[in-house]
Parts: sequence; structure tokens; C-alpha cells
Amino acid sequence: MLRLILAMMFTFFLPGYTLINAIYPGKGELDEELDTLYRVMYGIGVSAAIFIFIGFILGNISVRNGLFTGSYLWFSLISLTIIFFLIGWYRGGYQTLSLLSHKLTRPKSEVTHEKDEGIKKVKGLQEIAKKRGALKEKIRYSEGEEKQRLKEELEKLEDSLKEAEKDREDDF
Repeated sequence: MLRLILAMMFTFFLPGYTLINAIYPGKGELDEELDTLYRVMYGIGVSAAIFIFIGFILGNISVRNGLFTGSYLWFSLISLTIIFFLIGWYRGGYQTLSLLSHKLTRPKSEVTHEKDEGIKKVKGLQEIAKKRGALKEKIRYSEGEEKQRLKEELEKLEDSLKEAEKDREDDF
């Protein structure tokens, strides 16, 4: 029974999960809210791909006339899992190991969400555009000195809109 559980873990979960943690060590790097779920699901899919890839490689190298046994497969899966784990640990993907010993602590991987900054800039652009539309509407129905003051305010607003658009373009 234990052998079956270990076989399932090494076939369908551990190699892929450790590879995902090696590639994306920071929490929230895959998704802000569903990071753990993504890691588990990607781990299952990538593990299956790794298993197939190892079988393909072992079947094509000439080990005992092209035949390979389960021991070669076990050795390959365990070795890759250990390598991926060590890479992930080195990059700061396993912060819970610090609970065992402070010597196992690695610097946390910094996660910057550039999309959050981009969203803020887009919302700022939208706010300026709304204000511009409201000013244009006021200008249409105003007269005299107030109309001139609103036009000056509109020019300032359009200048700030151009600056914000240029700033947004510089991000790309």
C-alpha cells in the first residue's frame, strides 16, 4: 500500500510540484488568490509530462537492449524531484523549512505585481477622461467668463491626460 502511494505521488505530483516551485518560488507569483490551487494543478500536469518524457528518454537509450526497469524510472523521478526541490529551496520557494531550523531559511522571493500598477494607471486615465467629458459638457452650457475659466481648466486637464498616456506608453 505504501509503495502504491509513493508511486502515485512520484508519478502524478511531486516532480511537477517541485518544478513549479523552482520556476515560481514566490507565493502569489502564479495568482494572488488561488496560488496554491494553481501550484497543485500545474504540478499534476507537469508531473505527467515529466513521467512521459523520462519514459521516452529511457526507452530510447540503449540500457539493456532498449529495455528499462522500474528501478531506472524510480531513480530518474527521485533524482529530478530532489534537483527541482533544491533549486526551489535556493530561490526561496520553501519558507516553511525555516520552522525546522533557522539554517534552512532562504531569502524570500520578491513578487511584484506589475499588473496592479498598470491597473492603477489605467484607472487614473479613466478618471481624467471622465473629468474631461464633464468639463466639456459644462463648457457647452456655460457663457462668458465662466466658459473661459472652464476652457483653461480643460487645457490643464488635457495636458495631464497626455502626460499620463505618455507614462503608460513608456511602460510598454
